[in-house]
Amino acid sequence: MPNLPRELITDILTRLPVKSLLRFRCVSKPWCSLIDSRSFIKMHLLQSKKTGSNLFLMLGFLGIYSVELDSLDAANRLRPPYSASDVSNSCNGLILVLAKIPFIWNPFTRKYRELPATPVEQPVDFEVGSAYVTHGFAYDAVNDDYRVVRVEEFRGFDSEWIRSEAKLYSSKSDKWRKIQNFPYQLPYKRAWGAHLNGVLHTGVRTGDLGYFDSSIWAFDVRTEQHYTLPKPDFTGTDLEFTVEVLGGCLCLVRPRKRYRTDVWIMKEYGVKESWTKLLTIAPPLVERYITIGPLAYSRNGEEVLLNHDDKQLIWYDLRRKTVRNVSVDGLPFVFYAEVCVASLIQPDVSGEGDETEELRQQEKSRVKKRSGFFPHW
Repeated sequence: MPNLPRELITDILTRLPVKSLLRFRCVSKPWCSLIDSRSFIKMHLLQSKKTGSNLFLMLGFLGIYSVELDSLDAANRLRPPYSASDVSNSCNGLILVLAKIPFIWNPFTRKYRELPATPVEQPVDFEVGSAYVTHGFAYDAVNDDYRVVRVEEFRGFDSEWIRSEAKLYSSKSDKWRKIQNFPYQLPYKRAWGAHLNGVLHTGVRTGDLGYFDSSIWAFDVRTEQHYTLPKPDFTGTDLEFTVEVLGGCLCLVRPRKRYRTDVWIMKEYGVKESWTKLLTIAPPLVERYITIGPLAYSRNGEEVLLNHDDKQLIWYDLRRKTVRNVSVDGLPFVFYAEVCVASLIQPDVSGEGDETEELRQQEKSRVKKRSGFFPHW
């Protein structure tokens, strides 16, 4: 080992799982220094994304669980630093845990960072019947900054949505500040369904004066700009849909009548003509259900892992159009799930540190392309 070039040792280590790297910190002081360096942490993350390795399903609702994606053999219950069972979404191996005091947590290294308190500011120009708070978590690659969007939605005593107020948290400044308010009501369940290349996406109902439509709404955490994306050309009058990410591309899930669900993929970000229907699932292929959510492709790309009713995982064969159930030991009775990459990213430290210019440029290019080429984890 002493005769091996440092560059070769680094390259080998970037291909290992986080659990092994944490153990190998004890090999020697130089190894510990290398594995803890910001440049190595970035290289390890980029290598995992490039090869599609170190992927896990993160489950929430009745506790927080992780399931190794390659094996799907067992659900392991995680122990966050504070009692919590609800998470917003994951980003580069970090997850936003919605406890009494929200915190950014790396479940693989067990390091965390509390978010500073920020009160819900009640409007003074009307009476509030109820208030509901939603969160979204994203990464600004250009400024190397993890950001949290918090939207406070206010309703009257008749439960009618009135307006919202938004705040943005920056891990660099460790502060909240007010930003432009969101003009539409966000979905109640997992308001921000999709984080892709520093942009949060969701489906919202738009319109007034008796005319309603549904739109894909996006918020860029770097520019702090709202914009809409084109939808596929639907047939029928069903307006409801959810927005997800599958294989690094934006994905639209549209439930229809008689328990039928269409899953669409936007192969080129922002290009309407790139929408392609990936699959349609319906009875008797599966039993009657309420929701279907795509999670990940299989290694060979021939199957899609689906969350069936937040109670079961199934593989859908794209060529044969068949399904098979997945048996996972310890799977909770009810859960929501998303794919997360295991990383060494430190939630308690922000800033660029000693990462190389090459790595910085790679991260910038991901934002500029916005093509859905890079996987989302």
